[in-house]
Amino acid sequence: MTTLIAVYNSEGCVGRCDAKCYKAHLPGCECVCGGRNHGKGLQQAMENTRELAEEWIAAYAEQKGLAEYRAEIAQSVQQLPLF
Repeated sequence: MTTLIAVYNSEGCVGRCDAKCYKAHLPGCECVCGGRNHGKGLQQAMENTRELAEEWIAAYAEQKGLAEYRAEIAQSVQQLPLF
């Protein structure tokens, strides 16, 4: 499963957008993308993520009350770790 975007704090991964979101067929998304990638397929989700990654991470961290977190934005899908 390809993870497009993930948010980490000292406890580990606290949120991400992956195939559960961009391949979804049912409504309801609570991941980092805020629903923008939900059911869009991998290609469209990758484009959306490239455009809005930093904005999504900051909004998600604020929503979850994360005072400290780390975000890594890869330049290609191949650079992302598999979870």
